[in-house]
Amino acid sequence: MVEREIAHRIFAKELNDSSSTIHSTIDEAINSDGHTPNYLLTPLGTMVNRVFIVGVITEVDNVGNDADTWKARIVDPSGAFTIYAGQYQPQAAIFLSSVETPAFVSVVGKVRVYKPDSGSPVISVRPEEIHLADDDMRNCWVIDTAELTLDRVDAFSKMLSLCEGDPNSCNCIKNAGIPSNLSEGICLAIEHYGTDVGYLNELRSVVKKCIVSIDLVSSVDGEKDIDVVVMELLEELDDGKGVEYMSLLSVAKSRNMSEKAVDSAVRSLLSKGQCYEPKVGIIRPIS
Repeated sequence: MVEREIAHRIFAKELNDSSSTIHSTIDEAINSDGHTPNYLLTPLGTMVNRVFIVGVITEVDNVGNDADTWKARIVDPSGAFTIYAGQYQPQAAIFLSSVETPAFVSVVGKVRVYKPDSGSPVISVRPEEIHLADDDMRNCWVIDTAELTLDRVDAFSKMLSLCEGDPNSCNCIKNAGIPSNLSEGICLAIEHYGTDVGYLNELRSVVKKCIVSIDLVSSVDGEKDIDVVVMELLEELDDGKGVEYMSLLSVAKSRNMSEKAVDSAVRSLLSKGQCYEPKVGIIRPIS
């Protein structure tokens, strides 16, 4: 029986920054009875075949011609994943055909890379399982994914520092006493992406924003946080089609809230996945 590949927890930012695929070797094919997984190499050197993600599904479209093929957009605090499900993912296709957006969902699936003749590669996920989730599950996923991402960033940073100035940095990394799969991935990432300190710092910043976005800290002195107040106002004004941003500002102003505070709260709620923009100028809460 062939063991399944690990389903990695990974933010949309790191996955969408990836473009290079790594193919299985002949030895791996023989040892796996013909099962030859291919991997997407991320800029942090992670070789990804399957992922586990939790986020907010905001859009679903039937993009099939002869048969139903569903495309969905699932957002996390760092960006968005693209999901496709068709005849080979029947459970996921049925789910996507009936789910009401927006909603929290969890997905386990395989990563796919489409490389057009011109332009950037398109990264998507083919769901093996997809289920409804909630904000607590999403928050736990963000924290776990943040910790795992920072661990990879720190390992990569340590290797860059250790082998700085070495003309053969790859040999240096491979001889640094770290697991071979990690050292191999880091070497490939340097070769394919030129991952450097600048990118590592950028990813650290993204991860910190992801952690802040879920807002696990209670408001001070028992007062309602402005995000909570604006969210309640959105839910009050929403007729099922969303709230016009200018209408939100008008009502908020009548209740002694400043435009700057409301705008900041809306941006915060969007980043947390508590509301989204079905179209420009319309804000719809996720209940």
